[in-house]
Amino acid sequence: MSSTFAGLSIANRGLSSSQAGLSVTTNNISNVNTSGYSRQTATQLSVGPAAVYSSKSTVGAGSEVTSVDRIRSFRLDQKYWQENSALSTWETKAGYLEELQEVLGTSSSDDVFNTTMDEFYDALETLSGDPASTSARTVVRETGRAVCEYLNNAASQLSELRQDINTEINTAVDQINSYARQIADLNHRIGVATANGAAANELCDERDLLIDKLSALTDVTVTKTKTGTAADGTEITAYTVAVNGIALVSGDNARQLECYTVSGGTAYGMYGIRWAGSGDAFAAGKNGSLKAYLDLRDGSGTNGEYKGIVYFAAQLDTFAGTFAKAFNEGIYKDGSSYYGGHAAGYGADATTGIRFFSCDGLSSADLMASGATTDAVYANITAASISLSADIEQDLAAIAASSAGGEEGNNENSDDLLSICQDARMFASGSPEDYYNSIIATLGTTAAYASRQSDVQANLVAYLDDSRSSVAGVSTNEETAYMTKYQQAYEASAAMVTTWNEIYQTTINMVSD
Repeated sequence: MSSTFAGLSIANRGLSSSQAGLSVTTNNISNVNTSGYSRQTATQLSVGPAAVYSSKSTVGAGSEVTSVDRIRSFRLDQKYWQENSALSTWETKAGYLEELQEVLGTSSSDDVFNTTMDEFYDALETLSGDPASTSARTVVRETGRAVCEYLNNAASQLSELRQDINTEINTAVDQINSYARQIADLNHRIGVATANGAAANELCDERDLLIDKLSALTDVTVTKTKTGTAADGTEITAYTVAVNGIALVSGDNARQLECYTVSGGTAYGMYGIRWAGSGDAFAAGKNGSLKAYLDLRDGSGTNGEYKGIVYFAAQLDTFAGTFAKAFNEGIYKDGSSYYGGHAAGYGADATTGIRFFSCDGLSSADLMASGATTDAVYANITAASISLSADIEQDLAAIAASSAGGEEGNNENSDDLLSICQDARMFASGSPEDYYNSIIATLGTTAAYASRQSDVQANLVAYLDDSRSSVAGVSTNEETAYMTKYQQAYEASAAMVTTWNEIYQTTINMVSD
């Protein structure tokens, strides 16, 4: 025999199920613009069939919402995190390489280097036309000083840029540590919630959003690890996050990184990264902004290394030392000597043996005393240290335009100096401009490649993000349809409550009569 109030009970369950569905829909619509939110759906099942019996067939007991589930594709998340790391790599490199081009004055139409060198050559040519002219000597000294200042400024700005990146590395390490702690904490809270039968959808969204951010910093591999089973049979899982094969987060444990000051190599004085506690070296993997920072800061271009700031700074140093040695001594990059250089000429006051270029403002004599050999002396001249010698700074007459002493109109040495500056044999790659332009070409090619890769990767990540959104994102149209469906179901169940109420009232009246 069926229960007297079975109909009312079934209608009430219908009201509850529809109300739960409306609540889920309302929550989805409310979070349509929430970052990292995954749409949720109510899992609704029929109850029975044992609750109510008729004489010929069984009747169910209505419906109930058994869970509210998060809609998410872990496979798409893994793909997104992988490609997001690569995108961050190229975006970081493209941005800093563009800044590097600004430092070297090559990103705009105003070619600062070539303009500076041309003015120096023009001054030498003017001096050659009138070697006794004080004004011509003044212009040679001023334009020569401008060449030094250009290289000094470039070296200084490269150093500052490297320091900026070094600071970024420290900040990135702090962020990685913070994200790792938060993910481990969420692993713990999700495990506790699941074990107690509570929904952890929002906590899972928060954890995925943190991994989105972490993947931009470093190359992460994320796997799900089973940590237990809840009382209702639900599997309890936690994320294991690894960097270059080493676990950063495992369950509710988060390892930490630390920065320390490097005492040797190309990263001398900069931050190194190691695992806190063990002190083991940290390998940043292949991608992520942290890896890009390290490449940009320390890349020397040797043995297949990335061509970063260290590489370009070394190229400028080579330029400064080689150019100064050729101008002063007439000795080229390959060690050959075709001219006597400035030191072999004579000034207006008949002095000789004076070097035009020096380092840190040293006199010609002090410069030559700074090393045991000529190569050792000119190894002291870098882009940061190159300067005019104190002799030239103090006395215009020391500029050696003549090939012999006491010959005021003699311009043979100034002609030689001009020839040296324009000689394609000075560097292995040609004249000073050829060498410098090869540096710029390398930088331009590297920057253009990074920019292209950034664009390509951005499209791929956007596609993956769209794919994730198609699964996990909230569609207002879809939710509106759900709202109408649950609303109509609720109204129908309410009508059933009214109907059963009338039936019960009629039944009671009949019994009373």
